[in-house]
Amino acid sequence: MAKFPEIFLPMKTNDFRLVPILIVASAVMIAMPAAATDKTRIKHGRVTKRQAEQIALAKIQGGRIRTAELQTANGSRFWSVYVAKPGSKNAKEVRVDAVSGKILNVQTEKPEDQAEEPAKTN
Repeated sequence: MAKFPEIFLPMKTNDFRLVPILIVASAVMIAMPAAATDKTRIKHGRVTKRQAEQIALAKIQGGRIRTAELQTANGSRFWSVYVAKPGSKNAKEVRVDAVSGKILNVQTEKPEDQAEEPAKTN
């Protein structure tokens, strides 16, 4: 007759103290895919140019993207997204954190400031 490994033998009464640990471990394993999905929304901790543009457009509704470029200042990387609204001479510069996707600040750019920014070509 074949012998079963010990893991297949009936549990002893004092072995039930492992049940809460197994329950917690199972809950963590089940929750991990949901957490991973949230993290992959912003691809591996990096906001793409397209994502930064969408974040800026959500902030400046009714605007159109002029340019978007990745910049570094004071050791931080961010997307500098320029959004123009139809009928307005001014544009908005929306700075989006390149890691978290959080809007860092929004500044109004006057026409003379915009002259140095090339128009977006698609």
